[in-house]
Amino acid sequence: MQKDIERIILNVLSNESCSKLLISTKKDISSLVKKLEAGSVENISVVPNITNIGNQYFDMFIALDDIDINETDIGTIKNLISSKIILFTSSLNLMDDTMMKMGLQREIINEKIGCRCYSYNLETYNNKRSWNNADGWANPENFDKFRW
Repeated sequence: MQKDIERIILNVLSNESCSKLLISTKKDISSLVKKLEAGSVENISVVPNITNIGNQYFDMFIALDDIDINETDIGTIKNLISSKIILFTSSLNLMDDTMMKMGLQREIINEKIGCRCYSYNLETYNNKRSWNNADGWANPENFDKFRW
């Protein structure tokens, strides 16, 4: 299972520009760290939990399946730690509807490895829409032009 997760992480990071990476796990991931060091990641931090990270901001946050993460933790990660998140979980506590509610997208559900993967990227989460702007919305100069 560890090799499958490593492969997924390396694949994701090959498509992202990430110089500062935070991985939350209690597992020995030395082989993954060696592979990441060979790539473009300049700073890799590995922590067993997110409680004592401080005010550091990372390009990407990855939590492996051995870390228990709840909704409050996800909010903290999104607001204070990183705008790009990858969560691996084998816990049934974080169901799809909870993850979707928190803005994470389901990437992988693999019963073979007994793990699910969710992601969040602030840059692509809420795409700009042509109608969602101030032009033409409650502008006094348009009051006599448009009627519904």
